Amino acid sequence: MARTRPPSPPAPLSQRERRGNKFSLVIPIRNGGALLGECVGAILQQSLLPKEILLFDTESGDGAVEKAALLIQKKKIPVRVFSVRREEFDHGGTRNKALLAAKYPWVLYLTQDAVPADAKAFEWLFSAVSSGKKVVAAYGKQLPHRNASALAATARAFNYGDTRILQDMEHAPLLGIKTWFTSNSFCVWNKAALIAAGGFAEKLILGEDMHAAARLIQAGGAVAYEPRALVRHSHNYSAIEEFRRYFDIGVFHRLHAGLLFQAGNANKEGLRFVLRQAMALVKEGAYGSLLRLPFHIAAKFIGYKLGRNFTVFSRSITRALSMHKTYWN
Repeated sequence: MARTRPPSPPAPLSQRERRGNKFSLVIPIRNGGALLGECVGAILQQSLLPKEILLFDTESGDGAVEKAALLIQKKKIPVRVFSVRREEFDHGGTRNKALLAAKYPWVLYLTQDAVPADAKAFEWLFSAVSSGKKVVAAYGKQLPHRNASALAATARAFNYGDTRILQDMEHAPLLGIKTWFTSNSFCVWNKAALIAAGGFAEKLILGEDMHAAARLIQAGGAVAYEPRALVRHSHNYSAIEEFRRYFDIGVFHRLHAGLLFQAGNANKEGLRFVLRQAMALVKEGAYGSLLRLPFHIAAKFIGYKLGRNFTVFSRSITRALSMHKTYWN
């Protein structure tokens, strides 16, 4: 898919298109383990089921993909398994293959570690699709996993609030860089609109979802956040892992600043995040986590700043600092 041309304005969706009752579900997988089984089990309990499920497996060796496919087949939902070579996996490229392979008007992406929290997660997500003719994507609220650390849980609470949000250019002055925020861990896209915009950008270190949302919104579309659509998804990152993750975010922001910072930079958002997380930890009495918070903040800040200036480092150093090391191959 071409990436150089600017996206054309998304065509207003008809009422029939916005019903969202026909969709393909895509799950990228790499050794999903027991959590993949939990994810698939929750999918099969949904009040709104996908018309097909596409599993994109990157050289798993734990047998979880085969078990998942059998569970899906027992529910009589068509399932297709695609094999992806590890060295060829690409956040945007692999999802583009899924986009083109999907047979239905809407494509819902769910990561293997995002578990629907109740039986109405998909139903609520698609209710957001009908919230306006410009809406070409919708994402839901991510709750922490039950084993999440206090730091991971409070981070989720900041990024995923309780108010439905319509993200478009009209609201950009208020939302800032959050205008483009979305997450392919649990997000549905209108297939036709996304293909018309060129699909997901490929060869990104991360952020193919945010990149696509920014392009679609700036072309006149809208993305909806639906807080009643719930999945459990979180990571108990160490300070070193936070450093590497934010180094990659810095790289992403440096390479695509012209697109991402049209609604403001990330500085104010970062400060609000720190203050609200600290207040939440105090409120919960998580004083051990509060003591660790400065180390995580420092790791994120330093990692992000180094990522924004990655061009001064050699390829071997950037690879060592990065979380997504295959990007530098």
